[in-house]
Amino acid sequence: MTVYSEDGTTFSFAGGTGSISWTSAEITETGAVLNRIAQLLDPLVDRLRSEWSWLADAGAAPYPFECLDLMRGAWWQCTSLQCGIASLAKKTTQVGINYAQAETLNARAMTETERVAKTRAGLDVWAWGALAPAKFGADLFKVLTRAKHEGLRDTVEQVLRESGAYLAGAQGPGIAMMFLISAMGRKGNGPAGERQAFLLRKLFDATTLTLPGHLAVREVPAQEWDPKSTEFYPAGHANATGGEPCTVEVSIEGMLAGSSEAYDYPPGSIGVVRLKRPDGTNAWVVHLPGTEDWSTMDSSNPFDMEGNIEGLTAASQKEFEQQEVLVQQLIKTGLASSGAVAGEDVVLTGHSGGGIHAAAAAADPAFLADVNVRMIVIAGAPAKNSGVGDEVSVLDLQNENDIVTALDYGPPPPSKNWVSVTSHRPAAAEDGTLAGIVADAHSIKNYTNDATRLDQSNNPAVAGSRETLRNLLGVGVAGAAIGGTKWVYQGRDVNNGTKAKPEPKSTSAPVWSNKTGSEDRYRLGIR
Repeated sequence: MTVYSEDGTTFSFAGGTGSISWTSAEITETGAVLNRIAQLLDPLVDRLRSEWSWLADAGAAPYPFECLDLMRGAWWQCTSLQCGIASLAKKTTQVGINYAQAETLNARAMTETERVAKTRAGLDVWAWGALAPAKFGADLFKVLTRAKHEGLRDTVEQVLRESGAYLAGAQGPGIAMMFLISAMGRKGNGPAGERQAFLLRKLFDATTLTLPGHLAVREVPAQEWDPKSTEFYPAGHANATGGEPCTVEVSIEGMLAGSSEAYDYPPGSIGVVRLKRPDGTNAWVVHLPGTEDWSTMDSSNPFDMEGNIEGLTAASQKEFEQQEVLVQQLIKTGLASSGAVAGEDVVLTGHSGGGIHAAAAAADPAFLADVNVRMIVIAGAPAKNSGVGDEVSVLDLQNENDIVTALDYGPPPPSKNWVSVTSHRPAAAEDGTLAGIVADAHSIKNYTNDATRLDQSNNPAVAGSRETLRNLLGVGVAGAAIGGTKWVYQGRDVNNGTKAKPEPKSTSAPVWSNKTGSEDRYRLGIR
């Protein structure tokens, strides 16, 4: 479905309320309800049968015979109704199972079809012999044409998925056949994108481009939050304040605005916000920035390229020497230090790499055992194949030209809880450079503008996400503001070995703590 905004921006939606996956889930849940109704009829059937037996044993003519007939009829009708409901429940539940199986088989068939087709396309290049470069150029032209009409994201996703088959075919029939045979055994190795990240991290570890480390954390005083403020102090020149009053707009735009602000904090910092709901309970929002250090593979900033790989491989974390995702540890430490109690509702927000970490945390059973993540709001993040369960609501904003979001190799499986929104913004300039288009597509500012438009959307899936957010944070009116308390915590990736990690430029003399153990675990209620 696509809707249009006043400035020409359009949106496409997938998943969530109103989608096929949502309807299928509702049907499956209806089957469970019907089965419960059938079970609840058991006492009534037993009572009718016992009353009929009692009247039959009484044997007092002529009065009991009419009652016997009525009672027996009621018993049989109730038994028939129970059997009918139980049968309907079974069939209804099977509908959901059949749909899930059909989707899985369909996705697998499409993957196989794409693989064979691209292998044949590669074989065509090989068949051209000395003119193979010309054939390759023609294929590349088709790809560029598609990118112009359908957007860079979908094009890059397809190239990432199909490039292996194409290159194998270009090596000749022998290599192509070996590739197709080997591809048949990959069905259980996880989604595309996750395998590549796993192998990449193994390579980085083996070549010591990344080294295992541990997390050090400090609370950032309010005077260091905004370098543009007149009261700003460099790191180490102010004391922590124990939280500052703040106001949060409970909207999609308000959530992403928090992640946008996180970019202004000292490098490697997250924002932790406690909101007091009308019923007196607390809700928490944790704002994550995106990748902050692109120049160094393994820096002291946990939001670097190493951190991104940690998030993308969080599902197989035990396979690596460093078995902790440092950003997840930073989130838990920040919540514990701010006074969060186990079981309190938590919303995570993140842009780009922050979205990777938000989704990875929401999909990690060990993290969820400690932190009750109920919803994540992410933008510009390649996180669709992270495996977030149905118990966590997801609102995922993307743009048709954002190639960063293509790094997970394709769309997520159909899901009632995962709402994907793709924006189609008018080009800033018709003659814009490719770099400019890519930067514009991935900009947190532009995603925040998209969020402002989506706060006014009447799409059922987006409206459902807004309602979920309002219910979690205890606000009944869309876009209402709620008061809270905010803390900022800075994380530092400290190398376990002798090789020091490059330091962020803006940290001069902060006081760090390695205390992420027993006291913080106790405050979170972790055992």
